[in-house]
Amino acid sequence: MFLTDYHVHSDVSQDSKATMYEMAEAEAKMGIEQMCFTNHCDMVNWRTYEPNPGCMTKPAESLEKYAALLREHPKLPLDVRIGLELGEPLFNIEIAKRLASTPGLDMVMGSLHILQEYGDLWCVKFTSPEHCRKIFDVYVDELIKMAELNFFDVMAHIGYGRRYMWQQGYDEKLSMELYGDKIELLLRLLIDNGRGIEINCSGIRDGCGPFPDPEVLRLYKALGGEIITVGSDAHRPSDAAKCVREGYEIIKSCGFEYVSTFKNRKCEFVKI
Repeated sequence: MFLTDYHVHSDVSQDSKATMYEMAEAEAKMGIEQMCFTNHCDMVNWRTYEPNPGCMTKPAESLEKYAALLREHPKLPLDVRIGLELGEPLFNIEIAKRLASTPGLDMVMGSLHILQEYGDLWCVKFTSPEHCRKIFDVYVDELIKMAELNFFDVMAHIGYGRRYMWQQGYDEKLSMELYGDKIELLLRLLIDNGRGIEINCSGIRDGCGPFPDPEVLRLYKALGGEIITVGSDAHRPSDAAKCVREGYEIIKSCGFEYVSTFKNRKCEFVKI
């Protein structure tokens, strides 16, 4: 099986201290044959929710470190590509579009961590199942708005707020039973706009399951969705490629025969 990991962070991201070389070496040791760095480029400060001027330099910084990696280690044991995790693009669509169009990127992920009404999901104090569901309802509405943007390639970790609900004792998820109509609208928009989704395996690692849930993956496939990447969302070498193999098994069980990779913003399909 040709294993890829298309959601990997390095010290370009504010929440990672690992160099690109350390992450690439760790990924290779886990059997990954192709990986993509998707360092954070967040439109707002995750602590204050104010505009984040630091985002303007992130694509260039990531590309510079990527070029240095290839220059200093020309015989890496895996194929390394460079992308971007463009966080909260709805806060400033024009600047986000400009950053996403940075030359040299192979792939851009669109991600949502912060809701204007509630702040960053990992900071929310969840108080009840009803509270969790209210926040998920707002969250999927924001994803639907994001799906209408045309400058990212893959939507990251759909439903990842489950991690923080789970950690606080609430077994809630972005389920078809509760949010089916909205989820179907979201997936149809992504498919119609030529965008893909990822299966983010960090939730498997944490014990609460992948983002999104398999029932969402099955619907995406049934609606005609084909573009899907697999990502560990690793921020340190010890988590590199963790549960990626499990992610592959899940998407296979949901009917996918190919995994997606990207080069120069063009999607390629690799047989699973």
